[in-house]
Amino acid sequence: MITVGLSTLGFCSLAVLSAMFSALAFYAASPHCRWPRLRRQIGLVAAVASLWLWMAELGVAAGLVAMLCTWMLVALLLPALAAWHRPAVDGSAREPR
Repeated sequence: MITVGLSTLGFCSLAVLSAMFSALAFYAASPHCRWPRLRRQIGLVAAVASLWLWMAELGVAAGLVAMLCTWMLVALLLPALAAWHRPAVDGSAREPR
């Protein structure tokens, strides 16, 4: 049987990606999102997975802080990214003269 051990970088990378996906799923489920909706449960599962990965690597207190910091950073950046992207709401969008 082959076992794959994750290094510290591997655990932290997975935890960051999971927290980012969780924040994206919660934002996509909100009524303010301009992007297609995802289910809120996906965000909760990803948040728990990220928290577990951070706690496995750093311990309970530091893992909780690291997960929440990553989660909130992405949650703050998503509305700015959505506002910058600004997909057209209807087909009447024209180029400026």
